[in-house]
Amino acid sequence: MATTAMFALNPFKSIARTASAFSGISGSNRKLVFLHTAGLNTGNDHKTIQYINEIKSNNANTILLKAGHDHRDQTDSISYDASIHGSKELSAITGDYKIITKGNIKTGIICANPGENDIIQKINSLSTYLKKEKNCAFVVCLSKLGHTNKDTPDDIKLAEKSTHLDIIISGHSENFKAHPYIALNNNNHEVIIHSALGGLVAYGKIEIDMDEMGRKKLVRFTK
Repeated sequence: MATTAMFALNPFKSIARTASAFSGISGSNRKLVFLHTAGLNTGNDHKTIQYINEIKSNNANTILLKAGHDHRDQTDSISYDASIHGSKELSAITGDYKIITKGNIKTGIICANPGENDIIQKINSLSTYLKKEKNCAFVVCLSKLGHTNKDTPDDIKLAEKSTHLDIIISGHSENFKAHPYIALNNNNHEVIIHSALGGLVAYGKIEIDMDEMGRKKLVRFTK
């Protein structure tokens, strides 16, 4: 149904800095699964939706996100943790972010939309706040900026100029990279950029295994 890639990357140093909050986590809390969709089409994605629901039911630490456009009647059967519905709207958001807790692991969700003033500075401020003040282990940005732009902010520039972002979920319908991409941020830490488009199915999966201190030790991607 999909292809899987595996990367054994260096631990996110931003996670290591907050390791004391996650020391002694149980084995069941050592994996976090990020599922995201974009472009689910009415009438031909029932199996994909069923598969997504099965993953959620079998993995308690699953976060389901929507960064791109899906047909409303097709995705009503999926319960998203956070999603961008329109160009300026992130569901269930208070103060430009949402915190999702799975087990004892906090993940901050923010969004980046094209045309916003000082969007990179805004994302940096929010992600820093979520890491340092809210003790989030991960910060994920749902982005509609596009993967690469000539004169405007894009996912690559956002990742490279960021300081506390861990994952960018790309939701642009045309300007995206079909395969997972790893960028280095302003602190030389890894930022995952991932899109659900461009594959046989309109969903993506990022599985992150952590050690007993809550530090990332293995990442798997599924397209």
